[in-house]
Amino acid sequence: MLPSLFSGAQAAVLVVFLPIPVVACFALSLESRLAAFEASAVRAVPLRDAALVVMTLLACLCAALAVQSDTAMCVTRNAAFLTGLMLLTRPLARQAAVMVPVIWIALVVFLSRRPWPDPDPWTVLPEPASAPNAILAAAVALAAGLVLHLCARPEQS
Repeated sequence: MLPSLFSGAQAAVLVVFLPIPVVACFALSLESRLAAFEASAVRAVPLRDAALVVMTLLACLCAALAVQSDTAMCVTRNAAFLTGLMLLTRPLARQAAVMVPVIWIALVVFLSRRPWPDPDPWTVLPEPASAPNAILAAAVALAAGLVLHLCARPEQS
């Protein structure tokens, strides 16, 4: 079994927490912007931001495939899911959107009632690498987050 934290009788597998640095780096990169320059830019900055997210996650996926590790696949899937959640909440929460993945993890750790390796389907994060519901949830969250990121009007400051 992987290293875990315990909350009462419920074990939280460490793989649930590993995507947080990736998501935090995405949030920092997306929030460190110069609004006036981006508004007058010739290049589409939101499109390049989306490309950065997609290429980074694809690099994580390639690394996971190279090492042939289910754990690495789970971390990549979870990073995609949590990045999607963060992107979905960015238009409203701005910088606070980085906390949405942390809150989701806290909900999973404290409200999930079924033990690992058979977690509740809504939790997504502790699911096995081959769980179709988790793969679908990650793909939908990331795609919806990227679409919203590309369509949302950036805040003018």
